[in-house]
Amino acid sequence: MENKIKVEIEMGGIENLDDALRVARLVYHPNEEEAKKYHNKDNWKGKIENDGLLVVGKADGQIVGFVLAYKTSDEVMHVWNAGVIAKYRKLGIFSNMFEELAVKCRQEGVKKITLNTIETKFPEMYKYVINKGFVEYEKEWIDDYQGGKVEQSKFEMSLG
Repeated sequence: MENKIKVEIEMGGIENLDDALRVARLVYHPNEEEAKKYHNKDNWKGKIENDGLLVVGKADGQIVGFVLAYKTSDEVMHVWNAGVIAKYRKLGIFSNMFEELAVKCRQEGVKKITLNTIETKFPEMYKYVINKGFVEYEKEWIDDYQGGKVEQSKFEMSLG
């Protein structure tokens, strides 16, 4: 008998932050400086409280993925952080979380979703956003917390 995983996607909130941060640590393995900047509970809470959205993906009732986004204007939602634990990838969780985010954005009058990613660090994400219809509009060199620089790509997708 095949063991099927039950996948659920839902809008989350502050009550889901600990689980989302747990997933982020498992996905990104941040060093101390990265954890302070990108995986900080107070920072994430502030984003949600100020017109932000947290979408969570569950497998058999356990949060295994998240998308955290916040408004940069009334018409633009920026994806701050997102990920799915490796062993739960290829189940459609990430795509479905992004679709849930897009639906909620449209309901709130948002016209565009933006995000940044680094092709050399996250090649799957880079390919995903291009295949999803995001358009790369800028590249910039940023510090990589290891004394070097990496090229970050900025993307946008119209919801029109």
